[in-house]
Amino acid sequence: MDAFTDPTVEQVTVMSSAQVGKTEIVNNVVGYHIDHDPCPTLLLQPTLEMAEAWSKDRLAPMLRDTPRLKNKVKDNRTKDSNNTIRQKKFPGGHITMAGGNSPSSLASRPIRLYLVDEADRLPSSAGEEGDPFDLGRKRTTTFWNRKVGVVSTPTIKGLSRIEAEFEASDKRRYFVPCPECSGMQYFQWGGQDKNYGIKFDKDDPESVVYVCEHCQAEIPHSQKAWMIKNGQWLATAPFNGNAGFHL
Repeated sequence: MDAFTDPTVEQVTVMSSAQVGKTEIVNNVVGYHIDHDPCPTLLLQPTLEMAEAWSKDRLAPMLRDTPRLKNKVKDNRTKDSNNTIRQKKFPGGHITMAGGNSPSSLASRPIRLYLVDEADRLPSSAGEEGDPFDLGRKRTTTFWNRKVGVVSTPTIKGLSRIEAEFEASDKRRYFVPCPECSGMQYFQWGGQDKNYGIKFDKDDPESVVYVCEHCQAEIPHSQKAWMIKNGQWLATAPFNGNAGFHL
């Protein structure tokens, strides 16, 4: 969320496991722009049905329950409102909810803020229009201060859209210190080819330890909370305007 308000960042990419708050980041970015930095916004979901579900289940309650947003977007049931489930207007901007399976929902209009949720579930083509992800990105070309946000759980290695976006970023990982030697590292699986990482006896769940890649200390699970509390995001590749986060 800090990266979204960093003027040097044009794209924020988040590749992570399921149920760790990716969509909540999207929600908060939308709310921030409605209140502080209104602009034309496009949110792309894999399908039109998912876009409508996000509008009803996520956006509507946020607008209803957040005092700063409550009076900025008229309820679509209000007589003088021209808002719909897939289109909301607010002072200084609007948000359109589109589906990757619906070329018409990606109709040409300039967009400054482009958000893509679950990018790996997007169809490869929106009919004859081409890649829906690229169609949305093209809508941002007229804005010098455009912002693109892409979040997803990855699918197949080598074919994953979010993996490709992450590989094109500065590839930030969450580095944590070893309680023994203070060496910084990000959590990885162990395996036979590594002398560090998560190690365990498959027949004994209680045997799980994390082996430090610097000093090979065996770190128990009880130390994980301390390690995470004292960790930090560090880039592992040069920054080129795309801030990438792997979790």
